[in-house]
Amino acid sequence: MRKVLMFPRQRVALLLVAFMSVLFFTQCKKEKNKPGNEEGMNAAFLVGKKWQIKAMTISPGLEEEEVQDLYKDLPACTKDDYVIYNANGTGVEDEGPTKCDGNMPQTRTFNWNLKTDGTLEQPVEDDFTGTFKAVKTSATSFTITGTGKFGDDTVTRTIVITCNAI
Repeated sequence: MRKVLMFPRQRVALLLVAFMSVLFFTQCKKEKNKPGNEEGMNAAFLVGKKWQIKAMTISPGLEEEEVQDLYKDLPACTKDDYVIYNANGTGVEDEGPTKCDGNMPQTRTFNWNLKTDGTLEQPVEDDFTGTFKAVKTSATSFTITGTGKFGDDTVTRTIVITCNAI
């Protein structure tokens, strides 16, 4: 597990890594007409599309702001990354046209899982401890809401990530 750095830009980048993991390590196995099943939030909705983060906020913010826009501080080489979910429970994370680190592979594979109530269960590449929920917001987008704490931080934070099909 990586340690969250104290520098705001580096911390934002690590937050992105942590929450991109939410996207890249989740599988949707919801059944229709079960309680907690958001309409359309199932494997058929996610599979076969390229999903890209288009917004990300955290509250309370990391720099004493009530709500902090993390997306605006991300480098362009991160904003073009996307993920593709496959029907067999695997997926591909792609660095997009612009790689931040030339030593990183262009793509990485992963497994994904989503409980019927929308709770995401996945490994996170940071010291974040908490829960994540996914909800379909339109025919081409969904949000992931994470609630928890980083490392020894005593503040519970809520992170909201909006993903759009591209």
